[in-house]
Amino acid sequence: MGKIYYCDYCDRSFKDDVDARKKHLFSMQHVTNRVSHYNMFKDPETILKEEYDKTPCKRYMTVGDCAFGLGCRFSHYTPPMIWELQQLAAMKNSKLPIVQPKDGWPNSEDIIKEYFENVIDTSDTEDLPIHNYPVWNTPSMNFSYLPPSLRPLTSETMMDCNFSKWG
Repeated sequence: MGKIYYCDYCDRSFKDDVDARKKHLFSMQHVTNRVSHYNMFKDPETILKEEYDKTPCKRYMTVGDCAFGLGCRFSHYTPPMIWELQQLAAMKNSKLPIVQPKDGWPNSEDIIKEYFENVIDTSDTEDLPIHNYPVWNTPSMNFSYLPPSLRPLTSETMMDCNFSKWG
């Protein structure tokens, strides 16, 4: 049996010979799928430049879909989406590092860095408002039935920690 060629862009396979591959690679469907794949990785500035030249797609703005999809010559970006692209472009142009959180969770290194850098000077406490924050105490229960990894942390347990017992 002959070799099979699989196209990732079109999600299809066919017999791998020179004529079939050439016919597929220059087909309109393959070219469109390839362009739409690489459009996902454009930077915000490029998208903004392209979208400023386009007029809004009336069908997409009223109905919510367009028969031409990504191949439409009109813009499918709403004003909030344009604003978000402008913000992304501005953040990229400012020399600050952009850290993408994973699954909506903040980066732990940034939290630790912020905690140690933003130390409040206690001599200026007269200007700060007074808040009554709740004090969280651990209940006086016997946690010996729990594995060491689930027991509440205390200063004594942190000093006398035997990691080999953790299971």
